[in-house]
Amino acid sequence: MFKLLSLLISIGLIGFFVSNCKTSEKTTGTKKVEFFEISKPFETPKSITYLPPPADSVSTITINLVGDLMCHLPQTNNAKLSNGEYDFNPSFEYIKPYLQDADLTIGNLETTFAGTVQPYAGYPAFNSPDAYCTALKNTGFDFLVTANNHSMDTREAGLLRTIEIIKQHGLGYAGTYLNQRDHDSIRILNIKGVKLGILNYTYGTNGSYPGSDHKYMLNVIDSAGIVNAVRTAKTKGADIVLVFYHMGVENVTEPTQSQKDAVRYALEAGAALVIGAHPHMIGPTQKVYSTTINDTAFVAYSLGNFLSNQYWRYTDAGVILKVTVQKNFTKNTTSFVGANYLPTWVYRGDGTKKMHILFPAQWNSDSAKLPEFLTNSHRQKMKEAFEDTKTILTKYNSALKLNTIK
Repeated sequence: MFKLLSLLISIGLIGFFVSNCKTSEKTTGTKKVEFFEISKPFETPKSITYLPPPADSVSTITINLVGDLMCHLPQTNNAKLSNGEYDFNPSFEYIKPYLQDADLTIGNLETTFAGTVQPYAGYPAFNSPDAYCTALKNTGFDFLVTANNHSMDTREAGLLRTIEIIKQHGLGYAGTYLNQRDHDSIRILNIKGVKLGILNYTYGTNGSYPGSDHKYMLNVIDSAGIVNAVRTAKTKGADIVLVFYHMGVENVTEPTQSQKDAVRYALEAGAALVIGAHPHMIGPTQKVYSTTINDTAFVAYSLGNFLSNQYWRYTDAGVILKVTVQKNFTKNTTSFVGANYLPTWVYRGDGTKKMHILFPAQWNSDSAKLPEFLTNSHRQKMKEAFEDTKTILTKYNSALKLNTIK
C-alpha cells in the first residue's frame, strides 16, 4: 500500500512540472542539455541607477608673468629712507593683490645686486640695493629670469652676487648660473602636480661677457642649445615648457624676424609657452598650433616695462599676463588653456608723492580708487597706457581676455 501511494505522488508531481514548464533540448556533442523556460514574465525594475563614467583627474594652475623689473637711479633715490636704508615696498602697494592671485609669479629682473663695493647706479650699468629684491619677495614674486643685456653690468662678481641675493630671498631663478652644475640643472617646478620647465635666454649683453671658461654663467640665444634644452626638460619630466627670451629692438612694439625665429626654435623643440621682454614696450600675443606638441601654444613677444623710470609713451605701460595651464592625469596630457591680461601704469614720483608706484591702469576711470596725489594729467596717461596695451596685445589675438578686476 505504501509503495502504491508513493508511486501516485511521484506521478502527480511530474504532471505538475510538465504543466508549468516548457522544455527544449539542445545537443552539444554527444551530451543532451535541457533548458527550462519559466513562464513568469520579466518585470522591469521600478528604478535603474546608472554609474557615471570615472571622472578625469585634472589640475589647473595659473602663472602671472611680467616684463622688465628695472631700477633706475631715481627709483633708488626715491626709495632711500632717512636712516640710510632703502624701502621699495611702496612701489608695489596697489598692484600687490593682482600679482599674488596666481600659483606662480615670474618677473624679468633687469638689474644687478653687486652690493656696496661700487656705487648704486642706473643706466647704463645697473646696481641696486638688495632691498629691491626684498620688495619683490614681499610683493609675491616666486621666480626671476635673469638673462638680459644688463646681466653683466657689474661683471662676473656682480652676476654671482645677484644670484646669491635671489637665493637668500627664497626666489627661483634661471638664465644666469653659479657654476656648470647649476647651469645644467634645468628648472622644473612641480605646481599642484603640474611640472613646469622654465628656460631663459638673452640675445646678448651690452658688450661684457663671462670669461671663456665661465660661459655657463649666462644663457645666450643659440638655436641648437635651445632645442636641446627644451627636449632635455621634457625628458626630465616637464609636462610643459616655458621659454622666456630677452630679445627684440628697444622702443619697437612689432616683433622682428629674429624674434620670430627664436620663437620658432622653441616651438619646434616642444615648448608650449614662449614669452619675451627687452623692447621696454608691450608687444603682440599669438595663439599658434604646434605640430611638435600637437596642441595650441601661446606666444607673447614682449611684456614691456613693469617698473622703471622711463616715462615716454608706451614705456610707462606694463602688463600682468596670466596664463592658465591644465593637466589631465587620466589622459596624461598637459595644455595651455587660456590667458588674460591686466594693464598696468607707473607713476614716476613726479608729483607730491616722491615714489615710483605701480597701478592697475583700469583704475583710470575710477577716481574712488586713486590716491589724491594723482593729477588729471596722470589719469590721462594711465588711460592712454590702458588703451595702448589693450590694442597691442590683442592685435593678432582677439581672443585674449582683459582681466576685469574690481
